[in-house]
Amino acid sequence: MTPTQAMAPGRADMTQAAFRRRCIAEAYRALAEFYDDEARRLEAREREDAIIDALKLYEGALTSRVKQLETDFDRYLGAAWLRERDRRGPPAEASPKRRALHRIAKSRDGEGLRFRRMFDIASKCSRTRLRLHLDRCDF
Repeated sequence: MTPTQAMAPGRADMTQAAFRRRCIAEAYRALAEFYDDEARRLEAREREDAIIDALKLYEGALTSRVKQLETDFDRYLGAAWLRERDRRGPPAEASPKRRALHRIAKSRDGEGLRFRRMFDIASKCSRTRLRLHLDRCDF
C-alpha cells in the first residue's frame, strides 16, 4: 500500500507516521488471519488423529471397527462425557478405549459423530497407519 492508497478522500493530510501505523495494523491483521487458519487446520488434524488412534483399539474389518467406535462413542457421550468434559480426562484407571473416546469428544467439543464421517476419515489414512493385518481391506 502506498501513502496515496492509504489516504481516504479528504484525508490528504495523512502523515508518514499515520501511514506506517496503518500498514503495521494491516500486517498484524494478515498475520492474525494466517494464525487463525493454521489453528483451524491443526484442530481438524487433531480431530482426525483422535479417530484414527481410537480405531486402532478395535478388531476386525474397517467397517466393523467404525461401527463399534460409533456405538461406543454415542454411549460415552450419553453416559460419561457430561461428568468428564471439565476434567483433564477420564480417571487414571480408565481403559485405553475410554481415554480414546474422551480424546475424540474433547476434540469435537462433545458433538456427536456418525459412521459415514468416521469412515471417510479412516479411508483417507494408509493401511499401515491403522495397522491392519488383513490381506484385503474393504476401503
